[in-house]
Amino acid sequence: MQKVLTLSAVLDAGLGTPRQQYVVPPVLDRQDRPIHDHWVHGVEHLTLAGILAKSSNIGTVLAADRFRPGQLRRYLTAFGLGRRTDVGPRGETKGLLPKGAAWTDQVDDRIAFGQSLSVNAVQMVAAVNALANDGVRIDPSLVKGTATLDDGTPIGTDQVERRRVVSSEAAWQTALMMERVLDPEDGVASIASVPGYRIAGKTGTAQRVAEECGCYDGSHTASFVGFGPTDDPRFTIYVVVHDSRTGGGSAVAGPAFAKLMSYSLRRYGVKRTETRPSQLPVEW
Repeated sequence: MQKVLTLSAVLDAGLGTPRQQYVVPPVLDRQDRPIHDHWVHGVEHLTLAGILAKSSNIGTVLAADRFRPGQLRRYLTAFGLGRRTDVGPRGETKGLLPKGAAWTDQVDDRIAFGQSLSVNAVQMVAAVNALANDGVRIDPSLVKGTATLDDGTPIGTDQVERRRVVSSEAAWQTALMMERVLDPEDGVASIASVPGYRIAGKTGTAQRVAEECGCYDGSHTASFVGFGPTDDPRFTIYVVVHDSRTGGGSAVAGPAFAKLMSYSLRRYGVKRTETRPSQLPVEW
């Protein structure tokens, strides 16, 4: 789902639109190794919305080529990646977001679609929640109101900071693209949809590294993040399944997301959506 943040930044920076057209080759030869997609294909003609709907690594890299040097990292930092959220529990990792000389051209490509960086779950849900919140990031909190840590640090929803990460228009256009991810014909995650509601979401499938060898061990972390209803968001939900050997984010985390979102919407009496989901073109 790093693709979501990358493509929302593309929109915010004025470097493209959801209908922007891309020629996506079967393999993209870059620097030290080729980049592939998760499915075998010939030359694809995808829009920016289609790149997200089909979760194309190659298309995301081509879109990210439009950034000026350092621009993608500045956006990811603004979304909250690379620093602790300080929600309260001790031992929180700040994740990994390379900087300086460590941010090479190769790293730039991989980070665009979700490799060569790491995040914790709270960081990711807060970043995607900024898109649901009109492009404004709100510091996550586990406490409603105000509380104090042992060291005297005040925490809670009364203490959080808010800052705009992307424009309102970029956030809305990204949400419309995320709806296409759940489309039964053009997306990869219709299994995560909730009948009667417009839902914006994105799959995530990360290769896991074994501590013993520092290499990929064949397992994955599968995830799905989304918010709904798209046109009046009430909930952002993030489902993560570690050590998944049965499939990616759609097959493994999508159904759990759908059940959780469906329960939340019903439990709090959220009215069913009366508008149609996005029909942005995914191909040209």
